[in-house]
Amino acid sequence: MSTGHVEYASLNGTHIFKLFGEVRAQSCISLDKLLSKIEQQSNVVGAIVDLTQTTFIDSTVLGVLAKLGLKLKQVHQIQAVMLSTNPDITTLANSMGLGQVFVILNYCGDPTVCTRELVEEHVTHSNMLTTVLDAHKTLMKLNENNQNMFEPLVKQLQKEQDTLDQCAENNQQNV
Repeated sequence: MSTGHVEYASLNGTHIFKLFGEVRAQSCISLDKLLSKIEQQSNVVGAIVDLTQTTFIDSTVLGVLAKLGLKLKQVHQIQAVMLSTNPDITTLANSMGLGQVFVILNYCGDPTVCTRELVEEHVTHSNMLTTVLDAHKTLMKLNENNQNMFEPLVKQLQKEQDTLDQCAENNQQNV
C-alpha cells in the first residue's frame, strides 16, 4: 500500500501537483484520470509538479508525469515545471528522461500553497494494469535507455491486458 499521496490545485489555468512521501502506482489512477481531463481543457497555461516532499517515486508515477509533460507540450505548447530538492529524486527523474519534457528546478517552494489531496480511486486489477502499462509506454517514448529497460515489462503487461480483454469479450458474448 502507498504511504504517499498526491495533492492538486488549479488557478486560472495553471495546474499544481504536489507529491508527498512514497508515491507509488496505487496513487496514479486518480492522477491519470485528472490528466485526461486537463488535456481536454482549452485554458491551460501552465503546470507545476512539486516533488520537494517526495521521498520515493516509482516508475509508474514517473510515466504518468511524463505523460503530463508530453501532453502539455503536444496539445498546449507548454513546458511544465518540476520542482525537486531531493538529489536522488532529481537524478531519477532526469535518468528517465523527464528533463526533456519538464524544466526541473531545485526550489523549495511555498509550504502554504493550498492543494487538496486527490481521492484515491477504487483500484481494480484492470484499471491498475492499464495505468501501469500506459505509464511505462510513455517512459519508453522518452529515450532509448527507457525503451530497452521497460520493453520486457511492457510486453508482459500487454499480454496480460490482451488476456483480460479477451476474457471480458467472451463474458459479454455469453450474456
